[in-house]
Amino acid sequence: MKSSNIPFKKNYILGTSIVLAAFVLGLMLVWTVKTLKSFDDTVTVRGLCEKEVPADRVVYRISYSEKNNDLSTLRQTIANNNQTIVKLLRNAGFDESEISYGAASYSDEYNSWSDVSRIAYRYEANQSITVITSKLDLVKKVQNTLETDLVNRNILASGYADYQYLGLNEIKPSMIAESLVKARESAEEFAKNSHSTIGKMRTASQGYFEIEDLDENTPQMKKVRVVTTVEYYLK
Repeated sequence: MKSSNIPFKKNYILGTSIVLAAFVLGLMLVWTVKTLKSFDDTVTVRGLCEKEVPADRVVYRISYSEKNNDLSTLRQTIANNNQTIVKLLRNAGFDESEISYGAASYSDEYNSWSDVSRIAYRYEANQSITVITSKLDLVKKVQNTLETDLVNRNILASGYADYQYLGLNEIKPSMIAESLVKARESAEEFAKNSHSTIGKMRTASQGYFEIEDLDENTPQMKKVRVVTTVEYYLK
């Protein structure tokens, strides 16, 4: 009798062990599934940072054209006009190092028209003089008077000022930090509304910095903008 009970006990113990092992394995599987599922819960938010900054450089271009039937006379007219414009700019307060101009571009109208009898002037020259400076107020002042001064000297010219901001590298770190803070605030607000909490950062990407005029009437003021996209785990 006793010897016959030994196999039964062994089988009972083995069966019980298998059941317990399966139970423990099931619990571990459930825990693993829940843990992995929690890693799938994320929120993606964007943080915007904008700053208004004054332009620190202006590129002021003065352009004009002249026509003549004699090429050498036209070349001399361009040279004289350049001297006149540069002198006015120097007298206004710009340094010589801030003023530059290249060779004028010339065209022969005979190459463009089949009926040359309709051409009043055979040759045309286009010239531009550029001022690159940090003297923004001086450019604004000159813009109001230069074209009239040139008309009085028989020079028809137009000027265009391109205001620029070159100090982006100085404000980049603080703007990125602020955009990350705002992204975190958005994520926390989402977590609050969804009855969860913010975990670690999963991914982050920084957008391009954009620099544009504050508005069409104040190009000397710039708006710098950057958007950072961040993905957080939710718990």
